[in-house]
Amino acid sequence: MNQTVDPQWQRSLQRANQAADHRDLGSLLRATLALLTEEGAAQGGTLLILDPSTRELVCLAAQGAGGIPLLEGSRLPAGQGMAGIAMNENRPILFAGDSLDPIHEIGPLSALLADQRHTLALPLQTAGQPLGAVLLFEPQPDRQPLVELLCQRMSTEIARAAELQTIYDHNQRLQAMIDIFGKIGSTLDRDHILRMMIDYARQMINAEACSLFLVDTATQDIILHLASPADAKLDDQQVRVPAGMGIIGHVVESGEVVLVPDVTQDNRHYRQIDQSIGFITRALLAVPLRSRTVALGQERGAIKERVIGGFEAVNKVQGTFDPDDAILLTTLANQAATVLQIADLYSEANELFLDLVSALTTAIDAKDPYTEGHSQRVSDFSVEIARQLGLPAEVVHQVRIGSLLHDVGKIGIPDHILSKPDRLTDAEYEIMKQHPVVGANIMGQVRKLHSQVPAIAEHHERLDGSGYPRGLKGDECSLLGRIVAVADVFDALTSDRPYRGPMPVEEVLDYLFQRAGRQFDEQCVHAVAEGYIKGTIKTQQERTI
Repeated sequence: MNQTVDPQWQRSLQRANQAADHRDLGSLLRATLALLTEEGAAQGGTLLILDPSTRELVCLAAQGAGGIPLLEGSRLPAGQGMAGIAMNENRPILFAGDSLDPIHEIGPLSALLADQRHTLALPLQTAGQPLGAVLLFEPQPDRQPLVELLCQRMSTEIARAAELQTIYDHNQRLQAMIDIFGKIGSTLDRDHILRMMIDYARQMINAEACSLFLVDTATQDIILHLASPADAKLDDQQVRVPAGMGIIGHVVESGEVVLVPDVTQDNRHYRQIDQSIGFITRALLAVPLRSRTVALGQERGAIKERVIGGFEAVNKVQGTFDPDDAILLTTLANQAATVLQIADLYSEANELFLDLVSALTTAIDAKDPYTEGHSQRVSDFSVEIARQLGLPAEVVHQVRIGSLLHDVGKIGIPDHILSKPDRLTDAEYEIMKQHPVVGANIMGQVRKLHSQVPAIAEHHERLDGSGYPRGLKGDECSLLGRIVAVADVFDALTSDRPYRGPMPVEEVLDYLFQRAGRQFDEQCVHAVAEGYIKGTIKTQQERTI
């Protein structure tokens, strides 16, 4: 005997197949709820998915009259209410009459469903694992077998889509981490790195706030250095946690990762921070910020690790922090600590380099008692000119070093010429004119200073070709040479010399403007004048006041 399939059921299964074509989890859940609501002839419904990390049911789709759509995003305890009962018992349950009492246990649904006479709760489950539940409001009783079958059919699709969504989210996090590492590695500015780090951490972990603490090496107290989002209150006060206090103190001392779902249940929580900045901490994830240093001396090359601070992610926007969040935050902290270590090493090396250059130029200036401090002033003036011209930081750095070393060639000039109190003879002046060549030859042997050599070799060149040592003209003079040339003349004319006193600044600027575009770069002349007017350029006399 041939059995025929009910046309209604056949059409419903075809609709289920169409709904299953949705690959995006959100679209699939909405299509599933629409299918079950319509096939069950219900007035509305909600679809809730289990969040295994929090054991909560999250309403991801809702439709119907009144405020039912507003339920989307709400979270309900998985062990309570109609949805929780159906999911935990893994069976459809029709709640009617007095049996509707459980709706009062699940918060957001209670007010909307208080007047409902019938609610059908359907479990979503596959391979023995609970996925969530569907609630249909005022369904037709004769449609229950059909919606049960459709619910079972769609559970498999939901499980597959949820797994794909998890993989997609994981890949997105990995890609975001790669992007973050690239951006963090693009700068050696310490605070810029830290700011990027906590901003990215907050976004990726979906936390209300992230804080970065650094250990004060003098007191061992832990100082709140930066917060995301930025809080103006932190600019007006220094939030300090005594060494060993608070959850962050424990993290710094132990090097452990700490995840606290409810800080009210943890005696380590340092509530004074909340009180001082007016913030309420509910949940917290804290990881150490580790730095590795290279020990020199007898243990040369040995690497020592120490905790220099910590990260805190505060209050998960939805749900609670989980081990994946801890791994992500730890990974980000480790990467950032590595970059910070490089930034510190660069800063220390750069400071050492600048100190050595300053010591060298001081020694050169000391050979001529009348030019004491000249190299440093020319460097200051040159840097300000470069900034007025809007040059990038890298070029400004080249200007700073090149101008500091502009007179290094005087090391090869006889002392009796350098310290002569009277004007030089023509023969002596010819010897003096060789110091740019001597300096360029000396510094040209230093590979890392090749870009600064033009400032040394060309600071006495003039655009019209009247300068020395090579008589360069126009564009043959480099930008560094033009900048230092103006700064050098400005300081020379406004400073004491054995054969004259300092010229008034007005006369010096007039001298430069008269020769702007002919001997001196016009933009550089305007820049030195602008710096003087703003007070960022001060003469030798003004510095001694």
